[in-house]
Amino acid sequence: MEIRKFIETDGAKIKELILSILEKEYPFDRKAYSDTDLETIAATYGGSRDTFFVIEKEGQIIATAGIKEDSREVALLRRVFVSPAERRKGYGSKLLGKTVTFCEENGYKEMVFRATSKMVQAIELCKKSGFKEAEKLDLGGFFIHKFVLNLKLISQA
Repeated sequence: MEIRKFIETDGAKIKELILSILEKEYPFDRKAYSDTDLETIAATYGGSRDTFFVIEKEGQIIATAGIKEDSREVALLRRVFVSPAERRKGYGSKLLGKTVTFCEENGYKEMVFRATSKMVQAIELCKKSGFKEAEKLDLGGFFIHKFVLNLKLISQA
């Protein structure tokens, strides 16, 4: 198992993993999120304070997480996905830890993660990692939850 930054040849495997999970587990939530970033991962997550991590196991991409600069102090945590067969094995926590370290090293003060109500495991993972719910938006039939991790509090701990 290796946690590493995305490389261009990962693109098809990442897209396959994420879209298969979205189609099977969140078919009605797809309208809440654009998937155009999956076509241009290198460009979308290629800024000096952006990154996209994967976990590769036996040649397969089994987990993903991206960081996108929202502002000088705020990073967006995006595309947190773990293959269903690899869940509950600690991969999500390790990957989230890597994103937190990246954000601290790049001077972010907060990380923000948004999820629909159906993304229960991603929400549990974020809460376990210290994210607090900051907002809940009703989009007519489903909710978008905004979670925030205060990195200043982590560095003081």
